[in-house]
Amino acid sequence: MGLQLADRLNSIEESATLALNTKAKKMAADGKKIYNFTAGEPSTSTPDYIKEYVAQKLDQNHYTPVAGINELRTAIADHCKGFYSADWISPENIMVTAGGKPGLYFSLLATINPGDEVILPTPAWVSYKHLIELVGGIVVEAKLTEDFDLDPFTIKNKLSAQTKAIIINSPNNPTGTVYSAESLNELAKVLNETEIVVIADDMYTKLIYDEGFQPITNFGFKNLIISSGFSKSQALTGWRIGYLIAGAKLIKAATKLQSHVLGNTSTLSQYGAMAALDNNDKPPMLDDLRKNLELAKAIIPTIPKVRFIPPHGAFYIFLDIREITENSIGWCESLLENRGVALVPGEAFSALGYARLSFTTDRQTLEEGLNKIKEFVEANN
Repeated sequence: MGLQLADRLNSIEESATLALNTKAKKMAADGKKIYNFTAGEPSTSTPDYIKEYVAQKLDQNHYTPVAGINELRTAIADHCKGFYSADWISPENIMVTAGGKPGLYFSLLATINPGDEVILPTPAWVSYKHLIELVGGIVVEAKLTEDFDLDPFTIKNKLSAQTKAIIINSPNNPTGTVYSAESLNELAKVLNETEIVVIADDMYTKLIYDEGFQPITNFGFKNLIISSGFSKSQALTGWRIGYLIAGAKLIKAATKLQSHVLGNTSTLSQYGAMAALDNNDKPPMLDDLRKNLELAKAIIPTIPKVRFIPPHGAFYIFLDIREITENSIGWCESLLENRGVALVPGEAFSALGYARLSFTTDRQTLEEGLNKIKEFVEANN
C-alpha cells in the first residue's frame, strides 16, 4: 500500500496565495507578460541599513536562546511598550519567532485542545483555518459586516461552551480593513465575561494610511496574545522574523514548544530585527504604498461592475466581483490566462465573489495591470 499519510493532512490544502503566485511566476518564466498581484509581501528590497548591519554579524553562527537573543527581546519589549502603550510588556513577555506563522501556531498549540472551538471572523487569511485544524480545533466562522468590520452581535451568537479563542487581524488580510474602535470595544465587553483567548495577528499594524489607528491593547481584552513581526514593515518576508507578546505563562509554554520544533529563529534574522528597531521599525515603503493606493482608488471605480472598500491598512484591495460572478476561482484563472493578471480568488478567504489584489508593485506595473483588469471586464461584460 505504500506510505500512509496522517489523517490530519486530509483537510489541509496548499496556500492558494502561494499556488497562484507559483503559476504566475511559471508563466512569466515562459516568456508571458504577467502582472502578479498575488504575493503578500513588499516588492522592495530589504533596507540597506539592515543589510549593512547584518553583514557585520556574519561570524555569528551559533544557536541563540530559544526565545531569542536577550538584547533583541529587550529591544522588542521597549519598542512595544511605546507602540502599544502597555507598561506591562517586558522581555519575559516576548518570544522571537521565525515569522508570524510559528507564533500563531504555537499560540494555538498552547491554548487549544482537540474539540475546542475557535471563532474566525471572515473573510480571513487562508492559513488561520488550517492552523486551527492542525491543533485539533474546530473553526467557527463569523462573517464580518458588509464593510468588513467586526460584528460583535454575530460573534456573540457563535459562542458556545466549547469556544476557547478568537483570532483578530486588524489591519485585515485580505480586506485591508482596520476594525472600528466601536466594534472592538463592544467585542471586549462580550469576551471579558468569558475566559476566551484573543489571538491578535498584528503583522500589518505598521502599515496604516489614516490617522487615529488604535492598537489592540487599547480595548482591554482580558486574555490577549499578540503575534507580530518585521516581515511586512521592513521587507523581511524571506528572512522569517517575528515575535509573540503575551503573559509570561504563555511565553514559557510557547518557548517550550519552539525548543523542540525550531530550536531558535535564524541568528542573522534576529540581528536584522535589531537594525529595524534601531530605526523604530518605520516602514521605508509606506509613502510608495500610499501613492499606489491613490492610483488604485482612481482606476478601480472606472471598471464596470467591480466594487471595493478602500483599505485603511496593509497593502491589499479586496475587489467585489459579485455583480460579475461568485465563482472567483474561475474568474481569476480566466483573467490570468487572458490578460496575464494574477489575483487571489476570494474562496481562499471564505469570500465567494471577491478577489484580492496586492498593490505592492511598482507604479507602472500597477497601472498597467489595473487597466488589463478593466479591459478583461469590459470585453466580457
